[in-house]
Amino acid sequence: MRLRQDKHLVVGVSTGAEALEMCTYHLPDLLISSDIVEDSPPLQIAAQLHCHTIVLMDILAKTESLVSFLDAGASDVLRKPFNLEELTARCRTQLNLLSNSGLKERVCVGPLQVCILLRQVTFHDKPVDLSPREFALLCALLMPPGKVCCREYLLRMAWPPLSGGLRSVDTQVLTLRRKLEQAGLGKGGGIITVRQKGYRFGLENLPTHNDNITHNLDKCNFDEKKG
Repeated sequence: MRLRQDKHLVVGVSTGAEALEMCTYHLPDLLISSDIVEDSPPLQIAAQLHCHTIVLMDILAKTESLVSFLDAGASDVLRKPFNLEELTARCRTQLNLLSNSGLKERVCVGPLQVCILLRQVTFHDKPVDLSPREFALLCALLMPPGKVCCREYLLRMAWPPLSGGLRSVDTQVLTLRRKLEQAGLGKGGGIITVRQKGYRFGLENLPTHNDNITHNLDKCNFDEKKG
């Protein structure tokens, strides 16, 4: 989906109950929902998640139904069939409204900061460049930090439906580890393999700023002696 290409964390679910369960540890900024959900009205789900909502209406839906959703608090309404670029543009509009309102959803683990709304990652205030898939994978591992995440969960959080596989998760974790290591997060980039269970983000392995300074000083002293 185009939103994933823009480094948004996108998760697909089938029912309202699944949406609420998936958002136990982190509330979404935007809910995109059909006007008919199996177990809960979309605006009721949005109210429980405290997020903006775009409702997708059936092609046969009457104008009165569309207006009623807007009057009831929907952020936007889009009638099927629709162009994906139009949906993406409407999503950007809603997310920009959140950004301009001053809301900055962040996940902070010591010196590591992930700004979900702006899709930025920094370590000791230095940017960490991640692909959209790597960003989504890191966000999944940090919701909440320290929680063991099985491969199936990570696949659902960071890959579009019916794409990828468990081996894809392992491969992507490897590339994410390398980038986080290069950014200074220590061996493994803070991502720990939990045997027969999956992965977790290990808070205890994050190096402090002083550790980095000491390491650099030791390296300089070694270079001077060598010279």
